[in-house]
Amino acid sequence: MIYYQNNEIVIRDICSSDVINLFSWQIDKELNKHDPRPIPNNSKGLIEECMDYCHRFDTEIMSENIEDIEYKYFIITDYEDNAIGFVNFFGIDKLKKQGEMGISVGDKRYWHKGIAYTAIKTATDYIFNNMDIDRIYIETGECNNPALRLFEKLDFKKCGEYIEDEDFKFIVMEKVSSRF
Repeated sequence: MIYYQNNEIVIRDICSSDVINLFSWQIDKELNKHDPRPIPNNSKGLIEECMDYCHRFDTEIMSENIEDIEYKYFIITDYEDNAIGFVNFFGIDKLKKQGEMGISVGDKRYWHKGIAYTAIKTATDYIFNNMDIDRIYIETGECNNPALRLFEKLDFKKCGEYIEDEDFKFIVMEKVSSRF
């Protein structure tokens, strides 16, 4: 399914060949500088991370059983279907009608071009209009000023903060469906 397209980008459903780009962005130190999750620093750690990621990709993202899918991905590409980045929606709580959103523009040539704004707006509109969701939230490091400014532009409001591992402070922002 195509969620959005203009003369620069396409936002589409995920497909199995996206695993390569998603994993490479998962281990990119520059893309993950605001994430306390450790990045593998040797071949053994890299192989373990890759195997774990591929298993989660097959069982939680691309599963044929819809009930097993734990992530909704909106893949951002150029017109030749070269991956640029993604928006993902995960941690979905059906009872509370909420979930967490993340974004990564992995192709650095597309940074500062408004693509993240368009992708998040597209994903947020889709989620609120097509899924039984009333609240979308993000959690990001307090030093991740580009993400904090971006989500603020998209009408996400700060609703909390917490400290993990005694030294990493997260900011929580939310957007609530306009149905309320």
